[in-house]
Amino acid sequence: MRKTTIICCLAFSILYGCVQHNDSAAQSEYNKSNTDQVVKPIQNNKQTNWMWFQGEKDSESLDYLANMDDSTGNTYIVLDDIVDELYVNNKESFPRGELEIHRISDDGKAIVLYRETNYLDYSTFLIYDLSTSKEIYQFNIPNSYYAVVSPDLSRCIYTKNGDFYQYSIRERLTKKLNVLSYKGTDNSALFDHFSPDSKKLCIQDGYNNLIIFDLLNNKEIKRISMGQENIQVKEWLKNDRLVYTNSNTNQTFMLDLKNEQRMLLAKASEAPVLTLDSRMTAYLNSSGEVEQRDVQTGVRIKYSDIMHRIGFPTVPTQWIQTTTDLMKYRKSIPAQRIVASSTLPDQAGNSYVARNIMDGDASTAWCEGVKGDGIGEWIKIDFGTMQELKGFELINGLAKSSKAFQANNRVKRMKLEFSNGQTMMIDNDFIRNHFLDNPIHTSFVKITIEAVERGSKYHDACMSEIRFF
Repeated sequence: MRKTTIICCLAFSILYGCVQHNDSAAQSEYNKSNTDQVVKPIQNNKQTNWMWFQGEKDSESLDYLANMDDSTGNTYIVLDDIVDELYVNNKESFPRGELEIHRISDDGKAIVLYRETNYLDYSTFLIYDLSTSKEIYQFNIPNSYYAVVSPDLSRCIYTKNGDFYQYSIRERLTKKLNVLSYKGTDNSALFDHFSPDSKKLCIQDGYNNLIIFDLLNNKEIKRISMGQENIQVKEWLKNDRLVYTNSNTNQTFMLDLKNEQRMLLAKASEAPVLTLDSRMTAYLNSSGEVEQRDVQTGVRIKYSDIMHRIGFPTVPTQWIQTTTDLMKYRKSIPAQRIVASSTLPDQAGNSYVARNIMDGDASTAWCEGVKGDGIGEWIKIDFGTMQELKGFELINGLAKSSKAFQANNRVKRMKLEFSNGQTMMIDNDFIRNHFLDNPIHTSFVKITIEAVERGSKYHDACMSEIRFF
């Protein structure tokens, strides 16, 4: 697991100053008419605060966007859902697996994907409008170690044989940049941070210096000696300040580019992520939990991250403040009826009925109710009509809290049975499971528990949320 971030009180006073300066046997069932949905739809005319999280556990990587305004953590979308939709909607002819996410615009209006394959001597960048799901730009650059698209999506900086080039996306023009030579030819010391207005670039020369380069006038405008190795820039804020880390000292600093003054921001190498106006921040606390705060007041804004609750390490990487309806990309096939072989009786005001598994709330769960570990118990999800299933996403266990998740059984292996007669055994090593190039046509899915990962205190096998797509 990645190192966690411990924010000291000093951080908020510093940031505040920066802002001021820059202004049982019975079956249970669920009918479609049920109305106890927890998540409210996002309004298109309201700006929503999203966070791009990066997570990894075992062999599964997971990038997702979470609505930080929903304190329950229920409003999120895996970025692969967005990429899948864009790929299909634009009828791309190359393999889907060749697409990777490069960046998302800070206003959430566009996303940049790149296609990379060993069969071509160039990389293709594709820019899509997230409101219309349409491709708006596509361009190729020579294969290189380093390439980055600017925040306003107007230019791409890349390197080739130790030289820097600027490709103007709209004009389709390439220009070599007058960047002085830097240590090494693999560009391993290079920073990929543009200024918020995309007019300048921050580069490390390999000799412990930061170069601020004017992209419009093609010249270096400032060189700052950092005096230490293992410096990494994390963000370039609107108030012309850089947030950077020093992995040697395990500290995070803020550097004022105007006067080159440096202020200690946090005693950790995992830097807090700030909105460009420095008014909100998010970070990992000492327990590895995601916290967000109002920078001016220092008041903590409640947020409960689902992935942390189920033991999936996540790191906040970028704020996205947008009016774009991103949840439209989270496709799901609704259930007409859900029945289970058994259900754990209500306890302390908590219900564990079958419908919980598709109620949109990961803090509720279906838990089987027989003695023992729940092996052989099942839940059946009836869609009412034939559907094409491309895969499913599972929030396993009782994900109400990290403590509840660890205390109760999780389903380790399950058997899936479909109306077309197909049967499939699934080991729940991943959150998302795809049926690859063979979608399944069925009117129902029956899930039978075959094996469990035992909880530390209870033997009730639970599943909190499942989504078929």
